[in-house]
Amino acid sequence: MSGPTSPAIDPAAPHAVVPAEGLEEVGSAQQSDQPVVTAAAVAWATVSLVACGGGDTAGTGSSDVSAPALPADFSQARKAPTRRILGRSSAQAADSASLPSASELMDWAERTYGHFFPGHMPNAFAAQYTYRYYAATGNYLAVDGTDVYVLGPPTGGAVLRVGSMADFAPLVLASSRAGSDEAAARFLQQAQVGCRRDELAAVRSMGYAAWLDAQMALPLTERAWDWMVVKGFGNIDERALYDTPGSYTCEYALAWQMAHAPDALRKRVALALSEYFVVSALVAQMSWTGLAMAHYWDQLNEYAFGNFRDLLEAMTLNPAMGAWLNTRGNLKEEAATGRVPDENYAREVMQLFTIGLVRLNRDGSVKMDANGQPMPTFTQDDVSNLARVFTGYDFWDDGRRFIAPVTNNGRPYQEYTRRAMVWDVSKHSTLQVRVLGRTIPAGSNGPARLTAALDILFQHANVGPFFARQMIQRLVSSNPSPGYVQRVAAAFDDNGFGVRGDLKAVWKAILLDDEARSASGLASTTHGKLREPMVRVFQWLRSFNVQSRSGGWAFSPPVGDPLIWYGQRPLASPSVFNYFRPGYVPPGTALAAAGATAPEFQIVNESSVSQWVNYIDILNVLSGVPSLAPPWHDVYTDFAEEAPLAADLPALVNHLNLVLAAGQLSAVTLQRIVGILQLGGAVQPSQTEEVKRLRVVAAVTIVMSCAEYLVQK
Repeated sequence: MSGPTSPAIDPAAPHAVVPAEGLEEVGSAQQSDQPVVTAAAVAWATVSLVACGGGDTAGTGSSDVSAPALPADFSQARKAPTRRILGRSSAQAADSASLPSASELMDWAERTYGHFFPGHMPNAFAAQYTYRYYAATGNYLAVDGTDVYVLGPPTGGAVLRVGSMADFAPLVLASSRAGSDEAAARFLQQAQVGCRRDELAAVRSMGYAAWLDAQMALPLTERAWDWMVVKGFGNIDERALYDTPGSYTCEYALAWQMAHAPDALRKRVALALSEYFVVSALVAQMSWTGLAMAHYWDQLNEYAFGNFRDLLEAMTLNPAMGAWLNTRGNLKEEAATGRVPDENYAREVMQLFTIGLVRLNRDGSVKMDANGQPMPTFTQDDVSNLARVFTGYDFWDDGRRFIAPVTNNGRPYQEYTRRAMVWDVSKHSTLQVRVLGRTIPAGSNGPARLTAALDILFQHANVGPFFARQMIQRLVSSNPSPGYVQRVAAAFDDNGFGVRGDLKAVWKAILLDDEARSASGLASTTHGKLREPMVRVFQWLRSFNVQSRSGGWAFSPPVGDPLIWYGQRPLASPSVFNYFRPGYVPPGTALAAAGATAPEFQIVNESSVSQWVNYIDILNVLSGVPSLAPPWHDVYTDFAEEAPLAADLPALVNHLNLVLAAGQLSAVTLQRIVGILQLGGAVQPSQTEEVKRLRVVAAVTIVMSCAEYLVQK
C-alpha cells in the first residue's frame, strides 16, 4: 500500500548558513551563539557553486571546472623550502604502490584541516600540478608527482613544500582505503549493523568514500508503514493491534530491514537518529501505535541523507512525536481558567533535539562564565514563550471511525498515523514570542511562526557540536576527543558549499575521520564503544543472512523476562531521555577515573549480562528448531557460510572474529574459544548438518558473549 507521507518538505532543500530572516533582533547575551556569515564565506560559496555547477566534482578529474589559475610562484616550487605545517605519519609508505592519489590526499586534508582547506573542492590542473583552491581561506593545495605544496596565509603568501606523498600515505590511506578485510569490517560495523563477505569485498574494491557515496545514492527501501500493512499489522481483527498489543509491532519491520535492506547505511544512521529524536512505542493516548512508530521510523530514513532543519520540522509535526511530547492537542492560553500552553515539547526540542542545557564551544566542551559555572542555553521564560508556537496542532482526522470489537468504542482508521499534524488557528496562541534573544512577532499565522522558531533553534551555534558528539557516540566512540567533535561540528555548520545541517556531510565526517579509521584507536583504552544490545541483535540478523519463517519477523522476548530479556528494545525507550544519558560515566570504574563517558554502560548490570548470553544462545539454538520456538522467535538461519567450517575450528573462529568483531579478538581469546569448542569433540566433514550447525551455534554464542567482541573499536 502506498500513500502520502508528511510533512511536505524537500529533504534536499538548501539551508544557507545565515540567521533566520524576518525576526526582530533584541538585546541578549545569547545573540553571540548565532552563526555569522563572513563576506569571504559568501564569496567562496559563490565561487564553489560556479566552479562545480552546484554539485560536487571533487576528485573526478573533470577539467571543465572554472578555478583560479595556479599562481606563477608555483613555477619555482621545486626550490621551495620544506616545513611540516601539516601532520604526517611517523612511518612512511614502503613503495609507490602504497601512495595515495592526489585526490585522496586532498580529500584527507579537507577532512583533517578544514580550517585551512574548507569544503570539498574540485580538482584543477596546470602543467604537472593537480591542485585545489579554497577561496574562503585563500589557500592553494597542490600535488606535483610525489611532492605536496601549500600557498596562502599560513605560508606567508609563499609556496611551501609540506612533505611528500610518502610522508602522508599511512594517514591518508587509513581513511580512504580498506587495506585489509579487518579494516573493511571495522568500517562496516560502524556504518551499518553488520557485515557479510560480499559487503567486505565491496568496501575493499570501492574505498570508503565511494562506498558511502553509493549508499547515499540508493533509493529508500520499502517503507515500514507499507510493509506492516501488507503483512496484516493494520488489520482490524481479534488481535486488537490498534491497542496495546500492537505497540511493539514496528520492530518486526526494523528486523526485516536491518537484515536485508540494501541501503544499510541509511538504516544504521536512522537507528542513531532514533536515539536522538526519541519517540517510544510506549507512547500513550494513540491508536495504532505500531503503525505510528513505523511512520516515525520511515521519516528518520527519509530525511537521513537530507538536512537537519527539515528533519527537525518533520519530527515536530510527526503524530507519534505529538502524542509523545504533548504537541498534539496543545491549546493556547486562557485567562479565565489560568490555562497556559503545554511546555513539554518546547523544553525538549531545546534540551534534547537542538541546543542542550549549556552553551558549548565548537569542540563540545562547556562554556564557563566569569565564576567558572556552565553558561545555560535557555531560561524558563524561553520555554514558556516557545510553547506558544506549538499550540493549535492535532492529529489529521478525516472523521471516519470503526467500532473496536473489544472495547466497543470508536477508533480512527490507520491513515492518520502517517499524516503530519494539522494546525487549527482557533487553538493557536497569537502572543509575541521572545526566545533565545530573538522575537517572533505576535500573529495568527501558526505555520510561519513554527518555521521562524525552528529556524532560530537550527541557527544556534550549539546545534553542531551538540548533535555531532551524540552521533559520534552512536556510531564510533562513546568518548570522542574534542578535536573529533569539532571536525564533525564544522561539517554540520558548513558542508563546504555554504549549506548548514547537511547530514550527508555529517555522516562522512564521522565515518572518515582519522579517529574512526586510524589503527591507533584499536590500542586505545578510551576509544570505542560498548555495542548496544539491539545493535548486536541486528548484527546477528544481517551477518548470518537470517530469514523469517512466517514473514512476520518476530525476534524479541517479552520485556522484563528474567531469563532472556537483554535490556534494550528498538524504538521503545523508557523515556524521552533515551535508554541512557550521553554524558553517563560508570561510577567507580577506570573510565570514571579517566573522566570518560560510556553511555551504554548505564543499562549494564549483572542480570543484563547473563540475560544477553541466554538470549543469544536461545536465538541461535532455536533458529534451527522451529518446533520448539516460542511465538516471539520467528527467525532462522542455516549458517550457510559457517557450517562448512565446523570441522576446522580455528578457521571457523577466525571467520567469526572477522564478520562479528572485525578481527579485534586477541590471539589469547581465539585460542580459548577454540579450546572450549574442542571440548565437544571433533566434528567430521561426514557428520550431519545438524551436528555442524550446533557447533557453529556454540561458537557464535561464545564470540558474541566475550568482552573483546562487546567492546567495539
